[in-house]
Amino acid sequence: MEILKTKAAMRAWSAEQNAAIGFVPTMGYLHEGHLSLVERARAENRKTVVSIFVNPAQFNDPKDFEKYPSDLEHDKALLEKSGIDALFLPAREEVYPSGVPKLRLSYDASMARLCGKFRPGHFEGMLLIVHNLLMWVNPTRAYFGLKDYQQFVLVKSMARDLEFPLEVIGCPLLRDADGLAMSSRNVRLSPKGRAEALAISRALKKTQADFPRLKNNLAELKAAFATELKPLSIEYAEICDADDLSEATGRAEPTKQYIAAVAATVDGVRLIDNIFLN
Repeated sequence: MEILKTKAAMRAWSAEQNAAIGFVPTMGYLHEGHLSLVERARAENRKTVVSIFVNPAQFNDPKDFEKYPSDLEHDKALLEKSGIDALFLPAREEVYPSGVPKLRLSYDASMARLCGKFRPGHFEGMLLIVHNLLMWVNPTRAYFGLKDYQQFVLVKSMARDLEFPLEVIGCPLLRDADGLAMSSRNVRLSPKGRAEALAISRALKKTQADFPRLKNNLAELKAAFATELKPLSIEYAEICDADDLSEATGRAEPTKQYIAAVAATVDGVRLIDNIFLN
């Protein structure tokens, strides 16, 4: 595994590869969910690159940025064992030598919903770093976990609209044995908080099970979803069109795919999760 620390080194490495490159961008503190993306990238490409960079531009709360967990030596060991070809590990000064640029990439309608409604500037900062990473790595395919479903939709739209010559692939989220969606933030939960957080996955599975019965009344389905999540501190609990994240109301259309999505705070930790309904 080569470790590349500059944009120039990353570009040069990619230019030397006469092979399909699979790319997994991360913010580190890796878990099995990340490694499932790496495994798929290795299976579908001759070369695999993982990046680790905790991007300050996508944290609307400075305290959240300061608390984001990190264990670089652990991450390196996992990636070495996984068999990737290169780790892109730039410092903040390398990525933003003159500070975070004022440039913002935005999809106003899609960003006004779900996480974007409550985290101003988050997705603009995310698209900025993903745009730049895609330029520096120049992959054939880029892999994103569907736990961050809104992120996946936005990145796929950006890659399409800016005509990046690559495929953006969404990979299923993974859950721990107790049902909690894998996340780097889970380490901050107390045992009591983790037990409380399991209400999220239970509510999602119940909503998925209720969908065939309530597909002609999505407002009732949404209300039942919110009820299942009590008494958690809920930021949002939505039923959405999976393509454009618009609110799904009325009757479900048989040709469309729908998703239930939730954000909740447990133990001061913000957790997100989702499930496809059909």
